[in-house]
Amino acid sequence: MEETQHFVAKTFAGIEPVLADELARLGARNCRIMSRAVAFEGDMDMMYRANYFCRCALRILWRQKTFKFQNNRQYYEQIFDFPAEKFLRRDGTMAVHTTCADSIFKTPLYASVLAKDAICDRFRDLYDERPDVDRENPDVQFHLHIYKDEAQLFVDSSGESLHKRGYKVRNHPAPINEVVAAAMIAMSKWHGECDFIDPMCGGATLPIEAAMTALNIPAGFYRREYGFLHWKNFDPESWNRIRKEARIAEDVAINFYASDINPRFLDIARENIRRARLEDFITVEKYDAFRFKPQRVPALVMMNPPYGERLELEDTEAFYGNIGRALKYNFSGCRAFVISSDLQALKRVGLKPSTKATLYNGQLECRFLGYELFEGDRKHHIINKKQS
Repeated sequence: MEETQHFVAKTFAGIEPVLADELARLGARNCRIMSRAVAFEGDMDMMYRANYFCRCALRILWRQKTFKFQNNRQYYEQIFDFPAEKFLRRDGTMAVHTTCADSIFKTPLYASVLAKDAICDRFRDLYDERPDVDRENPDVQFHLHIYKDEAQLFVDSSGESLHKRGYKVRNHPAPINEVVAAAMIAMSKWHGECDFIDPMCGGATLPIEAAMTALNIPAGFYRREYGFLHWKNFDPESWNRIRKEARIAEDVAINFYASDINPRFLDIARENIRRARLEDFITVEKYDAFRFKPQRVPALVMMNPPYGERLELEDTEAFYGNIGRALKYNFSGCRAFVISSDLQALKRVGLKPSTKATLYNGQLECRFLGYELFEGDRKHHIINKKQS
């Protein structure tokens, strides 16, 4: 039996419980929710599995060492003693990223430079040569998390952020992050039981993530690069075995709709859908979101309307008022979810949300609101629901 290893999966604030559930379903042990992260345990297969299957993780860090230090010298010596040569080839490249709080280091940069020097000096002693530093595209990325007099040293198994799925050909000017989109779908409790509609689809991130979820396509299916692929101790047999665990469905009994009023955005959506090889599942059409009506009810409606941050609106509050009217009168019998950073405009939707959550789309703090849509007034709907 393989030795238990300790990992940390990074994510956005508000998504931690969703990520913890996802990791547990994949077989992770002792999942512990942290701030913008989930700590978990498992073997090397679990590390590969988390990178390939997790929809709500940004990166998977493998903890190598925890140590205390009182001064620069002790810090340097602790990192010098770490066998970085297990991961890094002598002719390879590396980068060191550091976060620190309440420590002896005034800046994370100096802590990173000192750690880099310790690793390079170890290689000089062992091989009489040292690896190069490449901050943009290193073979191995080391992460140091320092709090007061304690440091944790991690190796980054993901490389580029896992939100970069590999299906984006072009980006919408105000895109929803793929990890946030996947979390929205998970938080909606939708499991592919009804049609999925995004009437303001932009680059089609939400419909693509929904189709991937319903068809059981792994989050990393389209991705070709991971940090661990460049490690000296990479195990290709284990990696290939993990990828074969995927059970992708050939078809589903529901439809996915992506519409937008802007033809330029629809071109972006079509390119991304084609890259994901989902054009047989997602219907793309030009529609005014306020006139769109579902072909089948119930359906799940999910949208990422303009916030006024990166896409200008002539009258933001009137626009959100129109969203509320369209949801009430065009989507009766459906459930709807809206994400936005414009809290004042969201009030103009005029519907009472059944669920509320705070999510971050990049640096933007957003509200994610869910609505049960029905004909007539809310009081009679609640009474009828209880009677049924």
